[in-house]
Amino acid sequence: MATRVSPPRDRTGPTGPEASGEVVDRFSRLLKGEGRSRWTVKQYAFTARHFLAWVDKPLDAVLPEDLEHWREFLVLHRHYSKSSVYASLRALEALFRAHHLPTADGVEAPRRPERLPTYLTEEETHRLLSQGQADPEDDALLRVLAYGGLRVGEVCRLSWEDVDPDQGLLKVRGGKGDKDRMVVVEETTLDSLSALRHHRESHPTGDLRVFPISRETVERRVRALAEAAGLSKHVTPHTLRHTLATALLRRGLDLRFIQKQLGHASVATTQIYTHVDTDALREAYRAAKPSYGPRGAAARAEGVPDEGALAEGPGPDREWLPPGRAAPPRPG
Repeated sequence: MATRVSPPRDRTGPTGPEASGEVVDRFSRLLKGEGRSRWTVKQYAFTARHFLAWVDKPLDAVLPEDLEHWREFLVLHRHYSKSSVYASLRALEALFRAHHLPTADGVEAPRRPERLPTYLTEEETHRLLSQGQADPEDDALLRVLAYGGLRVGEVCRLSWEDVDPDQGLLKVRGGKGDKDRMVVVEETTLDSLSALRHHRESHPTGDLRVFPISRETVERRVRALAEAAGLSKHVTPHTLRHTLATALLRRGLDLRFIQKQLGHASVATTQIYTHVDTDALREAYRAAKPSYGPRGAAARAEGVPDEGALAEGPGPDREWLPPGRAAPPRPG
């Protein structure tokens, strides 16, 4: 029998009793003490506040069944996507763990859908960058995103002391997982940053950040510039991050270097861009496709290697290689 999920009258608001507010405040302090990003603290605190108002009981009285009902509430009443439900349950896991409660230990979050990232073609990226040239901040912002691949929070934290024009590097502080990294950028990005710095010196704000604006402003500005450039795609700052990774991969850059540039903890995260590179996939397929027709059979009968036929069946020791890259010699 299906469980009926009917939220009580006070379970739809984001606020709760004063005790819940104290729990959320303590949770936020613990997250900050762990070095979590401001965005993570904000999102986890919002989820905790919302959940405690919904469940309407002390944290140590919450049961695993309440978490299951919460999941159903998000899906059936709030129409959350799988990704949003996943993020909500991860936040609650952190909440209970921070208070040394095992309540969420056995709750499984749904698998997040593995969607291919949206990216711009090089022609579309050129149109977008051209649209930003009229304003020095827009120009620098778009180039840092498109050539540096920074996350939007990293862009907002970037300060002038993090810009090294001599080495062509940006120091990204407090990236995902609270990790710093060095990011390489090309000459036009450095030129646009230099122009922006001269503009700021004549119009001082007292803010040492390169882009003293909020995440929401960055999102809104990129979207407006993309619309002004006539792009039909939904363009976000993260779209430009995907665009850079895809372009670098198509030019043959090793995945490990792309991983370092983007600040991925695991190369497995970076590997999604191999699925985006359909040109390389198409070329590899044409070089390795099997021949099932009469021509292929005749060639095999005569002992002639058929162009496009598989020399060996796929196996665990067979590695897919991009076009133009030779397989390493086998050991022994």
